[in-house]
Amino acid sequence: MKLKVYSGLLFVWINLLFIPMVQAADLPQQAQLQFVDSYGLPVNMDFVQKDGQYQINTQINLIFYQMQFVSSGTVKDSVLNPLSYTDSRFGKPYAQARFSEHGVDYGKVSEAVKHMSVNGPVYDMFALGWQLGFNQGKLPANTYLTNGKKVYQLDAVNSRGSDQLMLNGRQIEIRQYSISRGDDVVEYAFAPQLENIPVRISYVDNGKVYTLQLKGGRINGKVF
Repeated sequence: MKLKVYSGLLFVWINLLFIPMVQAADLPQQAQLQFVDSYGLPVNMDFVQKDGQYQINTQINLIFYQMQFVSSGTVKDSVLNPLSYTDSRFGKPYAQARFSEHGVDYGKVSEAVKHMSVNGPVYDMFALGWQLGFNQGKLPANTYLTNGKKVYQLDAVNSRGSDQLMLNGRQIEIRQYSISRGDDVVEYAFAPQLENIPVRISYVDNGKVYTLQLKGGRINGKVF
């Protein structure tokens, strides 16, 4: 009887020991996500990682409205290290940023390049979303955000609790966070049921609020 009790306790202890490993999120090898923005425009976001490199390619492709945001860098253990970010309009670079351990070079391509020394990592809007989601709403100390035109030092991440999102006819749980960026607030929501991918991104650009809401997609080739 005692042997059974001890065996049962050992089994429970081993399971508890491995819970953090199960809960720890791993970045997918690839994801193709379809969003719609606050103006009803379709937005495609492709994430891919291979051989320690990653790229996030976000596009709005309409005849009269074409924008592309490309973030690339290295990845290790679900930690993204951005190296470059480019904002293009109608196929031409509009603003860009290049990152190093000493700082960031950034600005509109039509203007002189600006440099800012930093004492922490710098992310673009989309890389920040993936980094935040796959690290349980946590960011490194002294994290910065850039849209290619400006660089902001971010305040602490605020949890806004859980909510429900209707996706393809079913309710899924999402976890919401907000971060102050200068005088503005950036908001993200993630879905634990979908490997913590971003399901909502809300930000301000040139005084306008833009919200991207997930409508569907694939993770590692599997439709959700």
